[in-house]
Amino acid sequence: MLVDSGSVTGEYVAEMRTRERIVSTYLGNGIALPHGTNEARTAVRRTGLAVAQFPAGVPWGEEKAYIVIGLAALAEEHIGVLSRLATILGDEELCQRLAATSDASEIYRTLSQPDGEPATEHDPPVRSDEIVRRLTITNPHGLHARPAAAVVARAREFQARVILEANGRRADARSITGLLGLGAAVGDDVRITAQGADAAPAVDAVSAILTSTSEV
Repeated sequence: MLVDSGSVTGEYVAEMRTRERIVSTYLGNGIALPHGTNEARTAVRRTGLAVAQFPAGVPWGEEKAYIVIGLAALAEEHIGVLSRLATILGDEELCQRLAATSDASEIYRTLSQPDGEPATEHDPPVRSDEIVRRLTITNPHGLHARPAAAVVARAREFQARVILEANGRRADARSITGLLGLGAAVGDDVRITAQGADAAPAVDAVSAILTSTSEV
């Protein structure tokens, strides 16, 4: 669909498959967001989305996808697109409705609607059992699909609730949909808050991913 629309060349399809071998682009709530690797940028002619609905579901890694959104983006435009899509698709009831609707315009309207108002920039009060750390992302991929998946995997290893804040948004570190919704790129400032017995090592683990300078 992306090739037919003129958004990408045929080489982009192979790079989308390569991305899936690196890390699944399944976001949760029956939504998958396949897109190419960084090496696929030369195959992108213009930013575009291709949406396919599978009412009965289609196997996507270990999950089932009902809405599959193919993404191609020029330069850093993918950050804004991922942020908007992840924020919208974080609504479980909305995702279920989109998976079952027979009205294509409803899907279009939902995916093209603007972001809501950003969260307040003022820091909430820190509780006595919280650990808070602020840092600047140095990971070359920012908080894109690959490092976001790494953060989720590490966060799930600890008995602590970890929240990331960036660009006026908040997300649970165990939710890849929420993390992508932050739209955080290299150079962005992030506030990490953790509560629980494992708060300290959890913050260290997440921080290590965000400040890595390797191809994580």
